[in-house]
Formats: sequence, structure tokens, C-alpha cells
Amino acid sequence: MSVGIAVPTQISPALANVDAKLLRELAKPAADPDFWSPKARDRSDSAHCIFLYPAMMVPVVQRRLLDAVLTTQSGVKSIYDPFVGSGTSLVSGMHYGLATYGNDINPLAVLISRVRTSREFDGSIRAICEKVVSNAEVDGSSIIETELKNWQKWFKTDVAIELSRLRRAIRNESDLWVRRFLWVTLAETIRLTSNDRTSTYKLHARSAEDIERRNLSPIKVFMELSLKNSTSFHKFRRELHNKNKIDNGAYCANTKIILADARDDLVNMWEGHAPFDLLMTSPPYGDNITTVTYGQHSYLPLNWIDFTDIDPAADINSLRTTQEIDRRGLGGRTIVTASDEEALFSLSPTLKKFADTMSAHPKDGRVRLMRFYRDFSKSLEMLTRQLRPNGYMIWTVGNRNIGGQQVPTDGILGELLEGQRCRLVTTLRRTIHHKRMPDRNASSKTMREEKIVLARKLAD
Repeated sequence: MSVGIAVPTQISPALANVDAKLLRELAKPAADPDFWSPKARDRSDSAHCIFLYPAMMVPVVQRRLLDAVLTTQSGVKSIYDPFVGSGTSLVSGMHYGLATYGNDINPLAVLISRVRTSREFDGSIRAICEKVVSNAEVDGSSIIETELKNWQKWFKTDVAIELSRLRRAIRNESDLWVRRFLWVTLAETIRLTSNDRTSTYKLHARSAEDIERRNLSPIKVFMELSLKNSTSFHKFRRELHNKNKIDNGAYCANTKIILADARDDLVNMWEGHAPFDLLMTSPPYGDNITTVTYGQHSYLPLNWIDFTDIDPAADINSLRTTQEIDRRGLGGRTIVTASDEEALFSLSPTLKKFADTMSAHPKDGRVRLMRFYRDFSKSLEMLTRQLRPNGYMIWTVGNRNIGGQQVPTDGILGELLEGQRCRLVTTLRRTIHHKRMPDRNASSKTMREEKIVLARKLAD
């Protein structure tokens, strides 16, 4: 672990003392080299296992970070994640009774996070899952329940028939949270039973021989997953109950997840909830199309899930192509002008130095770099508006690779935050032992270490 304070901005002695206290808290586990990089983990922790979402954060690490901040700064009642993903930062906040708020551009991320952070929980979910499986087993219809035009490429016929039977059985459930829980379980079932290879996030069909050898029953897989998921949820709710975070059967604080782009002005959408006390997130490390393809990973499951159960803003056109969700993300489409570059370079000399020394290969490497940071900078401008003055931010980032060169993401982030009237407090380093990364993606070779950047928004 490495801890160090950045070049200081002028702040009051009282706030300097708060930052110094935080540094002391973060330095306490220095004798344990694996404190921020635990080698052992419980995959059922906080319902972490319900869907294998790309690049998920480690719940115990997030709680340890929260411990340090909540010990240091009083009055923290809410936590916000503008790139919510599978919701790990927010469920970590629930262990402390924090009100949780998040947004994401990926409909599947919103669905998973809404399930995990729901205030209400149906304790009979295991029995409901068994009923859904029974209904699917007696369904004699062979109608295929997906609008995916080339479904035969991605699903064997018998697999598609069983997935359709499960889909019809899920639709018959009246409770929205129950359906969402079942959709997430179906999403993981689809991931495991489709013809897509699981060794990479990008959609890549298995060989014909491999497909022929596979003999999986989605109904049986769904049953196994639903039992595991319901057990994990019961465990999570028991932990919250034991910590006195459950009141009359419901979580003690407000929770809200919205489908939204972090680059947009979300003031109206968060009206009545913002400003938030604490920001904790792990943003994309680069454009999703060439770094971590969250959208492609979500594409097949989303083609079987009812969008009306996800969010009113969920757009079926996001499934127009396998890359559409990723193109809607940071760096996916933005045109960067010369004035955009000049503005970015004035904020981040580290970005300018890297861009000026980039290799000529790949040819579009510099374009992708600038597209991403143009959008990322815009998102920082918007999301810092949602944080209260003197509120802390915890950023978990990785330094991706472009053309054999490692992008100094943490350094660029620190400089861009300073441009948004924020003060870099410290940076921690952690080794990635378990985080699911795309082994066959060249960009992942430099993603075996993460930086945890802690900063604080200054008062105007």
C-alpha cells in the first residue's frame, strides 16, 4: 500500500485535520500487505454472486474504505455511485445504514443494482423460484420468446425453448421486485447456457464442435442459481438485520437507482436527494468498445428480459446492435475538437504528455484516448455537482493499455478533479486477485493492479 498527500490546495486548518485523520485511519493496516488486496473472499458476500458482471469491486475492500471515511467524517448519511455497475459500492454502504443512490447507462446494471439495493425483500423468494421452475417444466409450448433475430447463432433450439418457458413463468409473477430478482437469475442462466464463450466479455461464439458437445438445461441451471441467489440474499438481509439496518422488514434508509448517462445534468432527477455526502465508484477505464465491453456482455441477457420491468427510460434501441450500449458509454461516439483537446490538456498535463508520446499504433489509439477523456471530464463536471462541499470521493481505477503503453489513469483523474475544485487526499494501491477481467483482452494485461484515489470536494 502507498499513501501520500498531493500538492495541497489552500484549505482551513480544520479540514486539513480531517484529511490528516483519514490518512492515519488508512495507514493503520500498513502491517498487513493484503489488507487492501485480500486473497480470500466470500462470493456470496452482500448478494455479490447473483450475476457475474464484469470487473466487479470487492465488497470487503469497499467496506474497509467506508470504515475509514465514516470514522473520520461525521454526518455522512448518503452514498452515490454514478457508474453503479452491479451495485457493490452501494450495498457496501447499506451495511452502515446509508441512503444509497446510483445511475448507469447499461439497463442490465440498473436491473442488478435495483435488486441488490431494494428496500423491500420477499422472504419467500426461494419458494417462488421453485414455483417458477415447476411452471416452466410443465409448459408444453415451443414458442421462442425473444426478438433476437439471429438467436439460432447464440442458442441451441432446446436451450431457447427452455429459456422461453422460464421467461413466460417469470412474467406471471405479480410482484415487481420478485420479477427483477428472477430476471437477474435468468440473465446469469443465459450467460452460462448460451453459445457465447465465457472467457471474454466480447461476444464470441464457441466452435461448432464445442456447441455440439454442450448439453445444458436452462431450467436446471436456473433452479441451481435461484437457490444459490436466494440463499445469498437471505444471508445479506440477516446481516443487515443484525446490524439494526432493517426496520419493519424494510431497509432503514432510502435507495434509488436510475438509468441515466453520467454526462447528463441530473440535477432534476436527483432533486430532493442530492447533494450526496459521499461518492464511491469505479468508472470505466477507457472506452467500453475496446476496454471492458459491459454492453456486449449484457446483450444476450437483455434480449430475453422485459424492459418495462427495468426502467421506464430503458430503450429497446439499445439492443439495435451488439455494440450499441458500449457506443452510448464514455468515449463511444464523441467528436473531439482541437479546442476540446486544448481545454483537456490545460487541466491535465499528464494527459497531454501521454497523448504527445503515444505510439502510432493502433492508428485510432489517440482518437479513442481523447474521446474517452473528453466524456470523462464532462461526467466529472456533472457528478461533482451532486456532492456536498467537503464531501469525500473514493475512486477505484485501473491503468489500461493502449499500443503497449499504460495510460496513467489515476494521475489524469487527480488533475481533472482538481479542475473541478477538488483536492486529492491520497492514493492507495491494491493488487487484483479475484476481480473478473477479460483474460483474452490485451487491455487486461495492465489491469492486475488498481489505484484507489481519495479526494474531497472543496467548499466554494
